[in-house]
Amino acid sequence: MTSVGFFFADQNSPFLATAVITLVIAAVEILSVLLGLGLSDLVDDVLPDIGPGTSADIDAETPEAEGTILGDALSWLNVGRVPFLVLLLTFLTVFTVGGYALQMLVGGTLGFYLPSLLAAPAALAAAIPVTRWTSRGLGRVVPREETYATGNEDLIGRIATISLGPVTRRAAGKAKVADQHGNLHFVRVRAANRGETFQTDAAVLLVGHKRSLFEVITPPSSLSSSHSQNGD
Repeated sequence: MTSVGFFFADQNSPFLATAVITLVIAAVEILSVLLGLGLSDLVDDVLPDIGPGTSADIDAETPEAEGTILGDALSWLNVGRVPFLVLLLTFLTVFTVGGYALQMLVGGTLGFYLPSLLAAPAALAAAIPVTRWTSRGLGRVVPREETYATGNEDLIGRIATISLGPVTRRAAGKAKVADQHGNLHFVRVRAANRGETFQTDAAVLLVGHKRSLFEVITPPSSLSSSHSQNGD
């Protein structure tokens, strides 16, 4: 069987399907970033609110996750430590590569491929723990944009600068804001009031949030002047 035939073999149909899904999700995510839509952030907003700890205590359970099967499973997989789409792409990639590698090994050793009903569960069993281990490393390299050492509530009332706009009530964008310790955070924002538009580099005041999406208004002149003088 040719190399092309190997990838399209019936025994490898689960891995071909996940390979296609991985490419589609990656393409959509890249397009959403270019358009400023933040697909990954939107997906995170609809997930259970499992707040991660710092990278030093990444295995610690959180109150939100404790006591629920779903919460425990998501916490074990490090959902919340990295964006969910990154975690999903990691899993799909590990499952796909692992499945094809398994079939290559079996084919080279025994001269035939495993049926998909056997190969897929085997690849799945390996992909789940590997995804967890991989996501632990990704949590330190590609952390979620919100920094949970400083809660979202602690950022309310602070001046931010739009880094990806324009921002309106219906079109969210990105902004950077420094916390009380001087650490810089990048958060999703939208206008709190209809009819307001904030362009890139505009100063805004964080006045509320729903999960990871902050609402902003034009800051009072006194706060805006102080922000400019401090260079925050």
